[in-house]
Amino acid sequence: MNRIPTTATARETVAGILQTALTLFNERGPAAVTTNAIAAAAGISAGNLYYWFSGKEEIVRELHAQLVAAYEALWGVLEGGGPGRPSPEQVLDRLGRGATLTRQYAFLARDLFGLLHADPVLAEQYRLVRARRLVTFTDLARGWRDHGDIRPLSDPELDDLVRALWILAESWFAFDELDADAPTGIPARNRDPDSEGGTRYLRAVLTPYLSVPPVPSGRSA
Repeated sequence: MNRIPTTATARETVAGILQTALTLFNERGPAAVTTNAIAAAAGISAGNLYYWFSGKEEIVRELHAQLVAAYEALWGVLEGGGPGRPSPEQVLDRLGRGATLTRQYAFLARDLFGLLHADPVLAEQYRLVRARRLVTFTDLARGWRDHGDIRPLSDPELDDLVRALWILAESWFAFDELDADAPTGIPARNRDPDSEGGTRYLRAVLTPYLSVPPVPSGRSA
């Protein structure tokens, strides 16, 4: 952002710009949305928008930062090998709850890699987040291995499993949204893919590596 809002009115203006941009990006895709369109839909002048943001790329970066913060709040602090570490099933359940955030920021799930290739600043921000999370989830998976929750994989095998789950978690929504583009007369951008799809796919990849198959929440063993 060009500057930090310091008054309630300024914060409201910035929040309105971001929410309007998010709605338009989700509906049309960021490539089809101009800063003028965002300003008009937000009920402000283009000059007011540029007072806060240097351009559309900066708005995208701020929305990505919002999504990252929301995910951090969802996951909290994960203890890799400690007694407070979540079980594989708890992690899968939390990933399922994350689908709500994925739908809320659908344009990032749909257009992420194109945006990363087009904006080196966003790409660097993404790499930092990815590196931090991969370390966290790898430590968690090693805790599972050390406590017998998953099969005794080697470190390289465990690293590959974590990366495979990450790639799937990042891409399932866009895949399902394309698959949902059936001849209903409703554009796929305006229809949500199966909200449980991502959890099912992640479960299908992880379950063969578990020592004991998990019991989904709400079911008895």
